[in-house]
Amino acid sequence: MAITASIAAPYPSRLGATTTRLPAEVDPLRLPNHVAIIMDGNSRWAKARGIAKERQLRAAAEACYSNAREIVRLSSDWGIKALTLFAFSTENFLRPREEVDQWMQQFDRVLSLDDPATILLDGIQFRCIGDTARLPRPLQAKISDAQSITSGNTGMKLVMAIGYGGHNDLVQACQALAREVEQGKMAVEEIDQINLAKRLMLGERCEDVGAPELLVRTSGEQRLSNFMLWHLAYSELVFEKKLWPDFGKEEYKNALVEFQGRMRTFGVRH
Repeated sequence: MAITASIAAPYPSRLGATTTRLPAEVDPLRLPNHVAIIMDGNSRWAKARGIAKERQLRAAAEACYSNAREIVRLSSDWGIKALTLFAFSTENFLRPREEVDQWMQQFDRVLSLDDPATILLDGIQFRCIGDTARLPRPLQAKISDAQSITSGNTGMKLVMAIGYGGHNDLVQACQALAREVEQGKMAVEEIDQINLAKRLMLGERCEDVGAPELLVRTSGEQRLSNFMLWHLAYSELVFEKKLWPDFGKEEYKNALVEFQGRMRTFGVRH
C-alpha cells in the first residue's frame, strides 16, 4: 500500500534521543557535502554465512537495507548534506525474475514510513533517480508519495538510484536537449556542460544536490559499474574490501579520513 498524503512531514523521529558524534579523526570543516555509495557484496555476504539457498535472496536484501539505514543515520548525524545510494541498476533488471521481485519488495518496505525497516529517518528529504517507469506501479506510487511527503524536510537529502544507469542517463539528457533544439527553444551553440548537467536525472530531480565529492564502493570491486558517469568525473574514489553488510561506522570513518587526506586539484596546478 502506498504512503498516503495524510501523513505529514516532518514525521516522528526514528533516530532516538541521542545522536552519534563525528569521530575525532574527521575534520568537520572538510566533510564532503555529497557522498555516493555502491552497496556491493550483499549476495556474497549471505552465501558466506551459510544461509540456505532458498533464503539467501531475502537475507541479502534485508541485510543490505539494515546496513543502509545505519549509514543513513550516521551520515545525517555527522553532517553529510546529501547521500546517494546505488540501489538497483538498469543491468540488474536482467537478473532472474525471483531476484528482481525480491529487491522490489525490499524497496517497497524500506520506503514505508510505518515499517521499522524504513530508511526515511527523521528530517530526511527523499529523492529518487532512475527509470522509475520500469518499476512496479505500486512502488512508483510509493516513491512519488515519499518524495512529496518529505519535500518540506530540511535534513539530509537521501537520493536512491533505482533502475539507474549512467549510459541511459546521458542518452536521455541528450534526447531532451535535441528536442529543445528541434522545437526552437535552444540553439545548438547553447548546448554546454551546464545545460547538459541540468537535464541529467540528478540535476533535473535534485537540482540542489551537487555531484558527489566522495564515492565509496564496497566488496573490493574497483569499477563504477555504470553509476553516475558524468557526476563522478572528479569525485574521490574509495574502494573498501568489506562486503556492504559489514561496512559500518569504522569503515565509513576511514573513508572520510582518506577523503580528507587527498589533495583535490581538479586538474589545475597549484
